[in-house]
Amino acid sequence: MPRRRLCISIALLGACNGGSKQAAPAEVTPIEVRDDQGVIAELMPIRPCRAKVGDQEMIVGGPPILSQLGETRWMGTTGSNGTTYEKDGQRIARLYPLADPAQAAVLDTQGVALMRVKVTGDKASVTDAATVPVRNLVKQEKSISVDAPIALTVTGTDDLVLAALLTAPELVPEVRMLAACERVLVKGS
Repeated sequence: MPRRRLCISIALLGACNGGSKQAAPAEVTPIEVRDDQGVIAELMPIRPCRAKVGDQEMIVGGPPILSQLGETRWMGTTGSNGTTYEKDGQRIARLYPLADPAQAAVLDTQGVALMRVKVTGDKASVTDAATVPVRNLVKQEKSISVDAPIALTVTGTDDLVLAALLTAPELVPEVRMLAACERVLVKGS
């Protein structure tokens, strides 16, 4: 094959294969919750979002929020009063507001707060239904520390509201994962 044809063939082959090198996809940093034994919860801030609390794991798409966990279908319906999470069509909890950097609450079906988080500067306070403080979160240099009910460290995010949702023992694991994933999917934390 003459040299010119060979060059054209190589050029066309390169064009068919994209010609130029494509940039490698950006590496995603997981958001991890650790106690003194190791990782107890993890969230991958990608689409769809992947979350794990203990031995429960969910893949959450949206918005609108949707996940299938075994035979159970979880959905989130968003309205002016936040997102209502449903398990197989039965209302379980509501998250409000969705992407506020300074506050969030998860409410039961009667509108009673299961937990509320309020951010002030580099600190956040989580309160219960009676507005009694139950734990504090503090931003560190590269992590967030949580003081109760056990000491926890959250890495991979500086979003105090997200950390409070992911570490909330007041919430069933599925609601923790749905709320944390929704915050990531809506806000882009």
